Amino acid sequence: MTLTRLFFVGILCLVLAGCADNVTLQNFALIKPGMSLKEVETIFGGPGKSYQSIKTWRGGNNRTITVEFDDRGLVVNTTHDGF
Repeated sequence: MTLTRLFFVGILCLVLAGCADNVTLQNFALIKPGMSLKEVETIFGGPGKSYQSIKTWRGGNNRTITVEFDDRGLVVNTTHDGF
């Protein structure tokens, strides 16, 4: 394999790793009442869609994880759908 081809294979692997779907039941199980928004965003790899105090993360195959935060920005409720 030439050095150029090896370079492009490496770049492709990095891109695909960045596309990982973090909306999983395993990650959902990590979310606990009292966690901060920043902690939840770290688990899911970034911010969710926002509507008032509710954040939603969507994954492949219509999987959805919704987290409700109180006025201090701490988790009070979680739900999931499509798993």
